[in-house]
Amino acid sequence: MHRQWLDRPFTGRSLLDVVRLTGWLYSPGCSTPYLSLWARTAGFRQSSLDRLVFKDRKLVQVETLRGCTMLVPREQAAVALRVRSRTFTALVKEARSLIPLTEKELDGLKRAVTATIGSGAASYADILGAVPANLVRPFPAGLKQLGLTGSLWLAINLLKEEGRIVKLQSGRRLDTTEYTFALVSSVLPEVDVFEMRNEHANARLAAQYFAVEGPARIRDLAWWAGIHVSAAMRAAEEIRPRLVPVRVEGSREEFLIGEPAVDQFRSFRPPGTPSVNLIPYRDPYLKGQREVVNRFVREEHFDKPFSRWKGKLINDPLSSILYDGRVVGVWEWSREGSVDFILFDEGTTGIESLIEERAAALGDFIRNELGTFRLQGLDYGRYQMTAIHDLRHHWGQGAQAKVS
Repeated sequence: MHRQWLDRPFTGRSLLDVVRLTGWLYSPGCSTPYLSLWARTAGFRQSSLDRLVFKDRKLVQVETLRGCTMLVPREQAAVALRVRSRTFTALVKEARSLIPLTEKELDGLKRAVTATIGSGAASYADILGAVPANLVRPFPAGLKQLGLTGSLWLAINLLKEEGRIVKLQSGRRLDTTEYTFALVSSVLPEVDVFEMRNEHANARLAAQYFAVEGPARIRDLAWWAGIHVSAAMRAAEEIRPRLVPVRVEGSREEFLIGEPAVDQFRSFRPPGTPSVNLIPYRDPYLKGQREVVNRFVREEHFDKPFSRWKGKLINDPLSSILYDGRVVGVWEWSREGSVDFILFDEGTTGIESLIEERAAALGDFIRNELGTFRLQGLDYGRYQMTAIHDLRHHWGQGAQAKVS
């Protein structure tokens, strides 16, 4: 919590520095970036972040690790674009015989998309109305099951994976889901994705990862980045002189931390007062670790947090309540416009008043600054992956949510 600025407000002046120090922010048209920065700074304003992204463009949104849309510092955009997973590229190779376009036709459609966008920005409707109609074709059911719905969306996704186009929010707010598309050469003219070797991008990514997440293992890096363990090993070896091994009690594995952080890590002592905070879904504090449940939750509560579908335990951290580094509960924004939460352990009753106070402050921020709340960029149905519903339905016999 201390390294992530979750036990006290960030003391610097720049929101950009917060992201540099704590990690890229998950941002697929949801409230997470606002809530993550609110949790780390005093007096945070939604407009301050929007200005940094849409006017100053010092933070940029790109589709990167595992295809996720993330908010990254502009100077790291080339790395973020280079390490993006090539999911659609792989699917095209796998299902080439089923795609009702030849390679020449698909290449022609991609050229038509980039020509339509030009030096400006274009919506999907704009592109659809401008490209050759004979190349816009729906795909059969077999391809749709693989996530390939039609030729135009495929062409757009391939161009995004190749680092040629990016998706921009036309509403100039991070929690909106209306987009236009622009050429990378227009939005980030200093970036040449094809100039950087993949190995070099992985090494720079590894340096950033261990600086933010260390002590961590190489396989944690591989999971977070969505790359093979062998590629993560090579990346770590390239920066190895700047990494220091750390022994972790109960584990035979090697944990690594960036050399500049070693002295702070070894000399750190927890503060005498409790550290309490509320973080959103997929906050970097939890999302950067592979074994979230084992590291942040007591064993008797393994069945409770981070559950998405019908109680199935997955490594996808939901909106969580932190107490001295541990996850002690989950929270959600109710339809009535309040922060509801459930604590896992009766042992946290001594700090319940602190949690209620922090939850009340969060509720005020959402109401007064955001005006709305979006857990995910897409509609996940009635409960939007909320953990309290799962707790009540599957384990929460008699569990009562607190409301702030």
